[in-house]
Amino acid sequence: MAKRFSLRRPLLYALVGSVVFAALLGIVLVLRNEWGWFEIRVILTNITIAIASVCGLACDLSRTPRGTNRLVSAGLLLTILAAIMILVGMWFDIYSEGYSRATAIVTVFAVGTVHVCLLSIARLAARFRWVFMLTCQVVYGLAVLLSAMILGLDSEPMVRFVAIVAIGDAALTSVIPILHRISKTDIDFAVMTALDERNVDAIDEELTALKKRVAVLEQIRNEIVGSGDDLV
Repeated sequence: MAKRFSLRRPLLYALVGSVVFAALLGIVLVLRNEWGWFEIRVILTNITIAIASVCGLACDLSRTPRGTNRLVSAGLLLTILAAIMILVGMWFDIYSEGYSRATAIVTVFAVGTVHVCLLSIARLAARFRWVFMLTCQVVYGLAVLLSAMILGLDSEPMVRFVAIVAIGDAALTSVIPILHRISKTDIDFAVMTALDERNVDAIDEELTALKKRVAVLEQIRNEIVGSGDDLV
């Protein structure tokens, strides 16, 4: 059976490499006492790569062994796209307002998707699952509101509404780990996360396919053995 591809190892290498390089470069710059725009961009590039690697690792934690991983794939793609747009704007000195807004919007949705991926790891009892669904809606609702503000809808009522939604987002995010702990004491709690359920479903699908394959092979074997007996 082919081993599933995971970005965990390359992302870890990228994270460690960017952090180490940024640290070494910082030491060199401190010793040389030279801080130009080029050196600052190099450090910011490594910081961007490090943050993108952390976000990618967070998405990879909620990946299922088989089947579709739409949320994970969306988080990884948005993270990569946001990092590329930030680096391109930084190194090519793109001062276009449209490009800056597009970069900010992509970054907001990338962070929101990574946030949801991390929340999906929590083990919640069935009676608490609605909190997770509500939190996901609040997270993406906040991303939409922030995008609207980035596009210019930044009136005072909008700012207040965004602040209210952000507070709700923070509160719900803080509640989920607490519900995770409470769920462990629930006698009716099946110790499976939403991620575990997707993993079990994926494994069941693979087992079903293997059983069908075994049945076909047994049928072929019986036909071969039966034809040999007829010849005798």
